[in-house]
Amino acid sequence: MHVLNLIAAGLLGILGWSIFVLFSPYRPCRWCKNRKRRARHCWRCGRTRLTRRTGAYLVHKVKLSLLQAWEEREFWR
Repeated sequence: MHVLNLIAAGLLGILGWSIFVLFSPYRPCRWCKNRKRRARHCWRCGRTRLTRRTGAYLVHKVKLSLLQAWEEREFWR
């Protein structure tokens, strides 16, 4: 019973992180956030000063696949 509670808590944590990343996928780039020079090219963000959070790409792809599946479902009704 204790193991099932741990598994459920882990899955709930992953679901919570996924929802958070879905609505806020970008964060400030930690490599160039505090630098004064803006002319310098950062290899992580490419002068945008924003980077994706961990899991943001995967959450975006899942969202797109679910939307596509829903549209195909509506088409065949």
